[in-house]
Amino acid sequence: MTEKKVYKIFCDESCHLQHDGADIMVLGALHCTAEKAIQLNKHIKWLRHEHNYHNELKWTKLVTKQWPFYKALIDLVIDTDELRFKTTVVQQKNKLNHDQYNAGSHNNFYYKMFYYTLRDFLEVNGQYRIYLDYMDTLGGEKVAELCRVLQNSTNWHLDVDTFVIQSYEAQLIQICDLLIGAVSYQNRTDIEHSSEIKQKIVNYLQQRLGYPLNINTPPWEAKFNIFRFMPRSV
Repeated sequence: MTEKKVYKIFCDESCHLQHDGADIMVLGALHCTAEKAIQLNKHIKWLRHEHNYHNELKWTKLVTKQWPFYKALIDLVIDTDELRFKTTVVQQKNKLNHDQYNAGSHNNFYYKMFYYTLRDFLEVNGQYRIYLDYMDTLGGEKVAELCRVLQNSTNWHLDVDTFVIQSYEAQLIQICDLLIGAVSYQNRTDIEHSSEIKQKIVNYLQQRLGYPLNINTPPWEAKFNIFRFMPRSV
């Protein structure tokens, strides 16, 4: 029997609560082999030392003088062939009709969107370890439901385990936070885009990708895939 390759998926979410005032919801996931995740963690720690950056990386706590560090992280994501990112952007969140489409539950919709975010990473011969940020989840019940939804949506036995961890424990969750922060910033219409450092990150990421962050990428785009979801399609 061929041994399954082990993959790790690091997830984060932004503006995902039903009544948080944001006009969008953003989910994101970084995917790579377990072996590559170890290498990336070592390299990110080296970059932290190189740029004297010792705090937890969070989109809401960016520091202008640390631009070279943020730039180096974006380059690492784009230049690492084995590293893939997928984000789902729900537009016009306030127009969602959960009663008609989601059995009256925002949670049902949330799991549906997380399935869309993760489905392209799942293969028959893979073994998956999914990591979610403790601060952005409801705990064990939520991850158990996510596993159930993923399993029910595949036609094979899905070898998957989920883990809820603190984001400061996972370098790649922090990078996922940076990426979905950039996507959210570019797609939101209910905020002033007045942050110089956030706009600089968005601009550089778009430059490296060769396309803007507020579009639908083709389904076959593997490196940085953006799926924008409109309420009428729910």
